[in-house]
Amino acid sequence: MITPENIRRIFSGEFRHAMDEKNRVTIPAVWRRATDGEEFFSVPDQNNGFLVVLPPGEFDRVGEQVNSNPSITPADRRIFIRQFYSRAKQCVTDRQGRILLPEDQRAALGLKDEVMLVGGHSRFEIWDPARWEQISKHETPTYQQVANLVGL
Repeated sequence: MITPENIRRIFSGEFRHAMDEKNRVTIPAVWRRATDGEEFFSVPDQNNGFLVVLPPGEFDRVGEQVNSNPSITPADRRIFIRQFYSRAKQCVTDRQGRILLPEDQRAALGLKDEVMLVGGHSRFEIWDPARWEQISKHETPTYQQVANLVGL
């Protein structure tokens, strides 16, 4: 039986949303499942200053990829797993489709007032709007180059 839970979702597009006074942000309706209490995991990307938000299946897949990659040494694997899972926070949507951005992650990444939700296929990202505009401009030449290579 096909249900909303077993249909693979693709997160695409970009959406500017206000964060409310409780640090909640609404997930775009086209990205949501029909159920309340949808689970996600948020992990800060410290290099580029955004929050990666992953559904449980994608979150599990990251750990599986690390554990099954023979080029990662056992010591590096343990370090990555420890750091990745300790930095991740579980987020659950409320009835209005909002997730609470964890205070420590939000503050560390400078997320306040308004944020950009940016689709990333099997996950999405939450950016400060000014930072997103800056990085988007910087990445456009690479996007154009790859688009040409794949015939877009």
